[in-house]
Amino acid sequence: MSYEQEEEDHYGPGYEVGSYTKDYNDGPYDGESDLNVNSNPEGKPRILLMGLRRSGKSSIQKVVFHKMSPNETLFLESTNKIVKDEISNSSFVQFQIWDFPGQVDFFDSNFDCEMIFGGCGSYKKNLLQMFITDSNEALDLKFVREPSDVENDETTFKPEMSHQIFGENESIFGYQNLKISLFYTAGKLNTYLGMTYKAEVDPKQFDGAIADNVRGAISAKLPPGYITNLDDFVATLNKEQTFKPFGELLSTYSINKGSATERHFQLYSCTIEESGFRSYHERLQTFLLWYVDAASFIDVDDDRWRFYLIFEKYPCDGGHRYAICGYATVYLYFAYPNKTRPRISQFLVLPPFQRLGLGAELLNVIYRSFLKDSNILDITVEDPSEEFTRLRDFVDAQNCKKLPFFTKEKLHQGFNAEMVHEAQRDLKINKKQARRVYEILRFQATNLTDLEEYRAYRLDVKRRLNIPYQKEASDYKKLQKALNPEELRSTLSTSTKEQRIENLDKQYQTLENEYRHTLERLAATQ
Repeated sequence: MSYEQEEEDHYGPGYEVGSYTKDYNDGPYDGESDLNVNSNPEGKPRILLMGLRRSGKSSIQKVVFHKMSPNETLFLESTNKIVKDEISNSSFVQFQIWDFPGQVDFFDSNFDCEMIFGGCGSYKKNLLQMFITDSNEALDLKFVREPSDVENDETTFKPEMSHQIFGENESIFGYQNLKISLFYTAGKLNTYLGMTYKAEVDPKQFDGAIADNVRGAISAKLPPGYITNLDDFVATLNKEQTFKPFGELLSTYSINKGSATERHFQLYSCTIEESGFRSYHERLQTFLLWYVDAASFIDVDDDRWRFYLIFEKYPCDGGHRYAICGYATVYLYFAYPNKTRPRISQFLVLPPFQRLGLGAELLNVIYRSFLKDSNILDITVEDPSEEFTRLRDFVDAQNCKKLPFFTKEKLHQGFNAEMVHEAQRDLKINKKQARRVYEILRFQATNLTDLEEYRAYRLDVKRRLNIPYQKEASDYKKLQKALNPEELRSTLSTSTKEQRIENLDKQYQTLENEYRHTLERLAATQ
């Protein structure tokens, strides 16, 4: 009976046996000539690892041993059993390995291995996939208030992103069952960095492949003084009782008043000159890397930076302690000729404290800190994220609703200079944001079942959206006078009327969906 026939008889029809030569080329393997080549100077027993496939997927693996000397005894250790096979005087011994991946280290260390897989590519390449970990899943972040928090999974939270540390693919190579611990004490932000794993890739087994330097990648972003011994980290909790927030108390905020789940928060402002705050900020800003895309650390030596912080004041051992909840940074830009225009640069409420209303409270505190300063022109935002845009829309719409020029009657009369002036004077809202708030509140004031009223609203928004297209048309007319047709085509491409209408409809629908989201939140707070 042929070898191929034995295979089919044992595994049933439908299995194909194929092979790759030692360099994994796709040509046929003749079985004899390669075994006679003297490519095994160390005299290790030779193993041919044969792969079987069904429907293009790897199935049961079979190992064929070429006897190097008679009466050798081989022990193969598996995660679920030990297989013992005595190699007799016959030329080959065959047996199955049901937990094949667990044998590779043993094979590479003790035998001259030739891996031959039918239609499933390089086995080592496939095996290396076992050493790739999603860096977002591997990282555990934690605020520790008491020793029991260290082992409490409920206090763990995950990053939203990790590409700023581990690259665009957000993956880590070289470990199995990798867990990274980045813990902070809740108040002082003393930091612990640790990692555990089941196995690390062996360069000798995989053509020099080495594991990523996980500790090095993270520690490069941490200020000096982080802790790598967990017991030493827990011991620092004794110092939390002496921690007090930095700067000036601007506001207090409470939730669930009068209930067993009542919680209290305090909001502060300070500058970098506040005693001890420089080193504290170095630890605090590391959270940006996990939650703010394209995050960068600011130059705190510039005295035009202002810092706003949220702390929870919580009971502990008969007294109170403080836990950081989030923060924001604001830069005081110059506005010609003699004004100041603050720009919100960084804004972060940390995951354990989100959906508690703290973001809106922090933004309002920033606004209020500048309202009485006549030198402040208005407040802007640097490259706002979608999440911050929604928060800002909610806060600004909520505040503008109280202004005389944003009543329902005024809104239906259209956007005007009085609205811009009032929003800027009373709330430090700039002109562009004032127009957006006007559209949100007018949408709220519009009877959508009244077709004419709804149509008037849509046209009002689309007239604004059409401004760039009007400029494009104006530029085109100017260039027509200066360029010949060929030069004009290569210089400026204009949209057709149909394309413009289609784009305007898409832009409008996107805005309306955003405005509906804001109005739903406004309705929930009334």
